[in-house]
Amino acid sequence: MERDDQFPVNVSRLDAAWSVLYQLEQAGFQAYLVGGCVRDMLLGNSPDDYDVATNALPSEVQELFPRTVPTGIRHGTVTVLMGDERIEVTTFRTEGEYADSRRPASVKYVSTLEVDLSRRDFTINAMAMDRHGRIIDPFEGRADLQKKTIRAVGEPEKRFQEDALRMLRAIRFAVVLHFSIEERTWLAITENAGNLSRISRERIRDEWNKIILSDIQVGIQLLNKAGLFDVVFPDVPLQSPRKLMQAAEFAKRLPEKIALRQAALFRQLSVGETAVQKILRELRQPNALIRSVISILRAIPDVDPLTWTDAAWRRYLYCHGKDIALDAFLIVGYIRVEKQNLILNKLYESIQKQPIWSVKDLTVTGQDLIAELNIPPDPVIGHILERLTELVLENPLCNTRQSLLAAAREMYENL
Repeated sequence: MERDDQFPVNVSRLDAAWSVLYQLEQAGFQAYLVGGCVRDMLLGNSPDDYDVATNALPSEVQELFPRTVPTGIRHGTVTVLMGDERIEVTTFRTEGEYADSRRPASVKYVSTLEVDLSRRDFTINAMAMDRHGRIIDPFEGRADLQKKTIRAVGEPEKRFQEDALRMLRAIRFAVVLHFSIEERTWLAITENAGNLSRISRERIRDEWNKIILSDIQVGIQLLNKAGLFDVVFPDVPLQSPRKLMQAAEFAKRLPEKIALRQAALFRQLSVGETAVQKILRELRQPNALIRSVISILRAIPDVDPLTWTDAAWRRYLYCHGKDIALDAFLIVGYIRVEKQNLILNKLYESIQKQPIWSVKDLTVTGQDLIAELNIPPDPVIGHILERLTELVLENPLCNTRQSLLAAAREMYENL
């Protein structure tokens, strides 16, 4: 559809959400902000997204707004485009039976907000706000926010049997928000933990990646106690609770980077490279992330790097690159904590002095060898460039055009 020129392109997402509420109300419908955005605003945080619930049917939402996308229209959701912002608008609904602990067999539109809120996972996510700021809270989610408690809406066991991912979400919310899990909700998690295996690995991955970027130590402690860790990582060798917690505590010290913390966790659990690749692939982690984790693990030296020569440092940095080296040595620094400052200072010093990071940093190119030395354009060029790279890593002063052309001539003549 054509752009709605009545709405500014650079409007904030919150203003876009308020505008959706206003236009729905002006058309005679009920409309509320719902779920996580209400929770986050009550906590004083800035929500990533604003979701709207309404008694307008999807077809009525599409008719009212000039620019929409039927993103989840089968389940009652239409995305409204306001300027450059996207606001998901979902019709009040209730859900049919869950046949596979993952998704409802059907949805049914309902006329009241309270019925819609009753299908949600936790009380802190089952609140709504109208455009005047009034909070609708039929399940005392606001009180649970104040008590810092994660509590299921209604019967916890039913909520988790409907969608087993909610068990992992409960732990994720507890970790991210620093909340506790209410007793009946926790008991239902422990009794239904095995059902998580029915959930797609992509959905499990997304929750795990949020946990690893938060308080991973608390997260792993809760996952292990609930019986969920083995479901998230079925191929990780059996670990004692003590070793698992030591590894989690170690990973928690590191910056909040998924690849770095994942590498640290596997390193401390003594999981080998082949097993790491299998585990991460099974969890459907992106290939780029898997490569990063493996690269970090490969870059962790087996010997004390303080015993290396300057040339050894240069070869190490050339082989692994600056970013991977920095991540690997954060792990090394905590492994050898008594020498942490010495090791990291030597790394930073070596990075500053590194003469070349790739063959492109040589003062001669393959074309120079062809033009200046009349070397034929065949694989021998690559072989000579490799030897020139080794020469510069051994003696950085050799990285001048004159020196490298002379060395290349001698190398070619002695082939």
